[in-house]
Amino acid sequence: MKVLIVSKCPTHPTDAGNRQWILAQAETLKRMGCEVHFLYIEERGLKSSKEQYDRELNETKAYWGDNFHLLKVTKFQKLLFNINKRYRELFCHSHYHVDDNYPWGLGKMVNSLDDKYHFDICIINYYYLSKLFTQVKIPKKAIATHDLIAYKDIKIGEPTLCITADTEAKAMQRCPYIFALQTVEADYFQMLSPKSKVYNFFGKFDYTPQPIAGNHDIVFLSGGNGFNQNGIRWFLKEVFPAIRKKFADVRLLIGGSICKAMPELKNYDGVEVQGYVDSPAAFYAQADVCINPCYQGTGLKIKTFEAISYDKVTMVHPHSMEGIYDKDHAPLFVSDKPTDWVHFLETLWNSTQAIEAIKNQDKNYLESMEEFVDSEYRRFLGA
Repeated sequence: MKVLIVSKCPTHPTDAGNRQWILAQAETLKRMGCEVHFLYIEERGLKSSKEQYDRELNETKAYWGDNFHLLKVTKFQKLLFNINKRYRELFCHSHYHVDDNYPWGLGKMVNSLDDKYHFDICIINYYYLSKLFTQVKIPKKAIATHDLIAYKDIKIGEPTLCITADTEAKAMQRCPYIFALQTVEADYFQMLSPKSKVYNFFGKFDYTPQPIAGNHDIVFLSGGNGFNQNGIRWFLKEVFPAIRKKFADVRLLIGGSICKAMPELKNYDGVEVQGYVDSPAAFYAQADVCINPCYQGTGLKIKTFEAISYDKVTMVHPHSMEGIYDKDHAPLFVSDKPTDWVHFLETLWNSTQAIEAIKNQDKNYLESMEEFVDSEYRRFLGA
């Protein structure tokens, strides 16, 4: 089968959750015998760094080789997108319409590529590209949703650009096949688009076994978005002081772009700010315990799965296990009570066997999830 993936997000460098999921789609489909092409819609910001966009374009193009295709959004259309964004903020409660960010010429280009390659499947990423499916005749059309966007401002309790449920329903009903990233979203999309077939793909996380560090260090690797900042603030205010009271030598090691977004982190006692992380495996290897304290946001809990994949004892706020695969058997410590965190660490750090047991659970859990996701892909390809 020939597959065309269409996205405004590049696949490289793979340093964000949405890029990771797109790349995982491609690699899984390739492994299952598909010929996969990638159409990158490059939408440069009017004041953005040329160096950054050139790097993304070149790395993505190098990965895809002859199967890479490019559509550039003109500066004029980007200006119109920005004007519309401001209009939505001022007069529409920041609610977009379904096709506000649809790029000119996309349907024409996909049809041209289809005439040449004769695709069996087209996969778009995000709701705002759904208009494409009214313009092309590729037999099997699917959307990788990435997130539940409707009323996101209400869900997170903060102003943000989003859409209404009827807008999201319009987008989903254009898509005969829908890929969801978590269980709650799969149920929601099925309700919005009853005639569509919905698949739950979660994500792909390769298990990386690591030796026991045997210390009282805790790691947190994170991007700089507001949800992550609020989560670590909660942990540093509510939980970390209680842990330090019991374990005077405890260190919280923080890596990733959150270090740049929150320069004040270096002022906390017991916190070591490590900045940009070149090797996630090396970063995670510094400790046996990893945290995901985020209590807001939607979509897949990337940091939760990533910590499990790097063989860590993973401690999370209850929010950070919502919608995950087989949550009743997930190898996670879950609580929003500081005393629970301290009691768990008391037991854990006094028992190498307890750490080993959780590492075995990490491995078994990821293997089970991978089998489930592969079965969903096979079900989609055979539909």
